[in-house]
Amino acid sequence: METALQAQAQNLMHWSAMGFGLGIASYFGASHEPGTAVFLAASLSAGLCVALAIRYRNGTARFLIVIAAVAAGFSWSQFRAHAVAGPVLPERFYGAVQGRVIEIDRSLSEKPRLTLDQVVLGALPQQATPRRLRVALHGRAQDDVPGIGDIVQLAAHLSPPPLPAEPYGYDFQRQAWFAQLGAVGYTRSPVMIWRPALAEPGRLTVQKWRHEIGAHMTAHMPDRIAGVAVAITVGDRMYLDRDVQQTLRAANLSHLLVISGLHMGLLTSLVFFFTRALLSCWPYLILNWPIKKIAALMSMGVGAGYLLLSGASVATERAYIMAFTIFAAVLLARRAITLQALAIAAILVLLLRPEALLGPGFQMSFAATGLLIIVFNAMSQWSWMARWPIGARYFMGSVVSAAVAGLAAAPIAAAHFNHLPHYGVLANVIAVPIMAFVVMPGAIAAAALAPFGGEALGLWGITLGLGAILDVASFVADLPQSISHIKAPPPKVLGILAVSVLFGIFWQGRLLRLAAIPACAALGFWIVFPRPDVLISGDGRLIGVMVEGARVLNVAKGSGFVARSWLENDGRPISQQSAYGMMPTWIEIVGKGSQPDPSCHAVLVVVQDWRSERACDGFDLGHLTAAGGLAGRFDKSGVLHWTTVRQAIGHRLWNSAALRPAQTHNRAGAKAP
Repeated sequence: METALQAQAQNLMHWSAMGFGLGIASYFGASHEPGTAVFLAASLSAGLCVALAIRYRNGTARFLIVIAAVAAGFSWSQFRAHAVAGPVLPERFYGAVQGRVIEIDRSLSEKPRLTLDQVVLGALPQQATPRRLRVALHGRAQDDVPGIGDIVQLAAHLSPPPLPAEPYGYDFQRQAWFAQLGAVGYTRSPVMIWRPALAEPGRLTVQKWRHEIGAHMTAHMPDRIAGVAVAITVGDRMYLDRDVQQTLRAANLSHLLVISGLHMGLLTSLVFFFTRALLSCWPYLILNWPIKKIAALMSMGVGAGYLLLSGASVATERAYIMAFTIFAAVLLARRAITLQALAIAAILVLLLRPEALLGPGFQMSFAATGLLIIVFNAMSQWSWMARWPIGARYFMGSVVSAAVAGLAAAPIAAAHFNHLPHYGVLANVIAVPIMAFVVMPGAIAAAALAPFGGEALGLWGITLGLGAILDVASFVADLPQSISHIKAPPPKVLGILAVSVLFGIFWQGRLLRLAAIPACAALGFWIVFPRPDVLISGDGRLIGVMVEGARVLNVAKGSGFVARSWLENDGRPISQQSAYGMMPTWIEIVGKGSQPDPSCHAVLVVVQDWRSERACDGFDLGHLTAAGGLAGRFDKSGVLHWTTVRQAIGHRLWNSAALRPAQTHNRAGAKAP
């Protein structure tokens, strides 16, 4: 054992990053919120393991370092969850809302959406008022959208962040908790500006710049292209058309919309190249100044500015840390593109936001980058490739990059987005060079010429390049069988798969072959594990039943988000209208004013009336509301076994408020039934 552990010394940073992530996953996977005693025990365990590792400095010491990383990840996640704690709206609210606009984006229904801070909610006490809330603008409210920094007043319908659509589904409450988002809702009345945004610089200055740049690009570019251009330059998806997003997703080009390693790498590399080339024009500078290091410093500075301007998402943070590491290695004359740098980036990103571990942005970004590093490090040993023409080597690198990145991200995209593109390699081989040689140079030219009023030349280059990329995406998306739809994985399957793959990559020795066993078992379990036979929403209005492999729904409209989530998780993203009207006879749905058949010949009876008595064993609407929704599976004898959303999410900080009985506040702040 000592020899095996000693062999892992060269990968200690990798194991530490993996251990830190395991600790974070352990915290978020707990069914109950750990108490203070658990936090102290984890923190003390981490410190003790580090002290013992320093004392002994042998193979066991490496193991203790990893155990310390696990304990540190657990305790740090718990600390972060309590540090961002803020009030969550406990009940539904309708009335006057005042707040400052800090972000403008679009909802899933393509409506403008405002995120507000400095919130005042009618007569609600300040200590119970959420720090931030998000309001979608419907109807007349869309006529005059305020700007970043404006203090606005509106009449809004608000509620706590919603529960998952089904047990073990996407938990928006957790995301809202860490974003300090305590309420969501909508308004149909016009938004009134109580006080315009202040002119002096402040915390929202960068956000204002992003919004103004996006508005300027939209005004000077075609609508189809402007949304993509704004997304790849300032990270704002406010103007992005949903059909364009679907086309890029079907062609496996949606990663172009995320400001990540591709964009940051292209930008900083081009800045490095042009700065070094410009300085090389003066012989005095070549002979007396370290122009290569000056170019590296310039690239680091431009990358930092791009990070701030783009909104600093997880993928962008990872990309900048990697780019910073590369150019720091240039300054120190060291090798940079290694898994060590990626491990450092993972630890730094998770220190900033441990909750990012659960998101697709973190998972896909690090998976694709890690596999690319491994593959290209192996290819660098192929001496025979050096004899190829430069064009052939570039084409080979493009094909390998697209295939490797797609392979790494495929299971993660399938788990989170329930789809698997088939022709992603073809689309990326054509689109990525266009992005590198047309779009990004155009963006740099637009930024450099904007102070002199000459940004039109750069915007023309962006329009030309993105138009070609969208044409490629449309062609690939329209190919036969361009995409497969995948059902959602069972709980913890993706985590087991990730740990198995990382173990197989990091372990030095024969045991690495054992990683294939849990990985294959996880994939097999994903394939054979059935979706729930019956799903019922938390309000009892939407019922979905699996009939001969297809989900049928009881209503053609209403509860659209829940219906779409169910159908996508089934791997059959048909419309709600298509899933309606095929309800089988073994389900009895009883509307208001009716009573169920007392003989209960039906297997499942759903009574859609708050006042109804339960005629058979099961859930009435009160119990259903408390449960948050149901998923049922038939056993071999035909008996339904239920799992509730409440059981799946447990008792955590971020869901305690939303599980209280729903009531409504009116304008005066009094409760109404």
